[in-house]
Amino acid sequence: MSAGRLKVLMLGWEYPPVMAGGLGTACYGLCNALKAHADITLVLPKSSAAMVQDNLQILGVNQYGLDQAATVEQPPHRWEEIVEEVIEVPGNELHPYPISAVHKRVIEHLKFDPSDDQEVRALYETDEPYGANIMQKVAVYAEVVSKLALTKDFDIIHAHDWVTYMAGVRIKELTGKPLVVHVHSLETDRIGTQAKYMQANAVYEIERYGMTEANLCIPVSHFTKQCAADHYGINPDKCRPVYNAIDPEPTFRIDRAEGDKIVLFLGRITFQKGPEYMAETAYKVLQRYPKVVFFVAGVGDQLDQLKHRVEQLGIRDKFVFGGFLKKAQVKQVLAQADVYFMPSVSEPFGLSALEAAQFQIPCVLSTQAGVSEVMDFALKADYWDTDRFANYIYALLNYEGIRQELIEHTTENLEEMSWDRSARDVLAVYHEALTQG
Repeated sequence: MSAGRLKVLMLGWEYPPVMAGGLGTACYGLCNALKAHADITLVLPKSSAAMVQDNLQILGVNQYGLDQAATVEQPPHRWEEIVEEVIEVPGNELHPYPISAVHKRVIEHLKFDPSDDQEVRALYETDEPYGANIMQKVAVYAEVVSKLALTKDFDIIHAHDWVTYMAGVRIKELTGKPLVVHVHSLETDRIGTQAKYMQANAVYEIERYGMTEANLCIPVSHFTKQCAADHYGINPDKCRPVYNAIDPEPTFRIDRAEGDKIVLFLGRITFQKGPEYMAETAYKVLQRYPKVVFFVAGVGDQLDQLKHRVEQLGIRDKFVFGGFLKKAQVKQVLAQADVYFMPSVSEPFGLSALEAAQFQIPCVLSTQAGVSEVMDFALKADYWDTDRFANYIYALLNYEGIRQELIEHTTENLEEMSWDRSARDVLAVYHEALTQG
């Protein structure tokens, strides 16, 4: 670590190779850019070892225990002020961002008191970062990391998403250091705005608590900033949107036989991704242009419903469900796609659209996706406007001039998107928070 540089205690949940969604990709990209400007200690639930890179130290709770954390007296827990109970979702319905746990009070989870270090480590010795015991993991993470923080030297706390907010607030209380929370996704994105009216939604309450207690918030888009204000009552004046970005990736193409063109959907098949609008759009496209296949790469709790819907519409033979794809497989699919389609109902950002654009694929996006704010030359419509979506896709499949113009302008647009730029924006937030403190 370098003397005289800003020191950041960063709290994360996903990081390669433990990944469940875009959170890990974003955290990785940001850390690797930010370490050129600041010294970072990144604390994760699990790491293979406590390893040190240049200006980036990665620690895993699975490597630590209660006996290795500070034993100073701490203020009483404030969990009771946050939530009272949650409802458990069966294991086969859990998402990367699960919404709940089973007719048990959250307080019971949050007051979980592991008896020894082995029990702490065992909780995180899994490649599943979430799971049915997510609230227990969040509680123990907050307990261990808040004690561990007292042994570290840092200037500011940076907490990524709701799973780390309780730890972030706890550390702020103990140290007086400013807290910045990074808002990658919200419960109102994942299950809809009814989240704020549910009596037993612990995730929503933790999100609201974390954003309220933070000195500043970093939503990944202006769309997410507005959601935080509208659905959580967060003052927009404390929000500083910072867009996600992409790492440079050489473009390549895979030869394929003549035949159907490909419209690609890449992501979790959940409410917020708008699968029902994908099906309706596909049906309308196919009425006018039957030589197209809709390739769906991803899994999720609405996959069966999507399959049933395309069966009802009589277009099942025009859908290919690829399931979960590894990174190399994703590249192969991207190399073959003709159009990228993201009909999200509520999407804080949407990194996959930038990845598609890197492969010179024109994108059709909902205006409810944060990434639409930075992709000036994508074709955009409200998520419910399946007529407009269908017209856009039809045009891109049939009119090469429109297609090439979009690709050319989008390529120029991407040159402005980098993790280094995002890191500099985050640094500006840090300095503002420190000035406030």
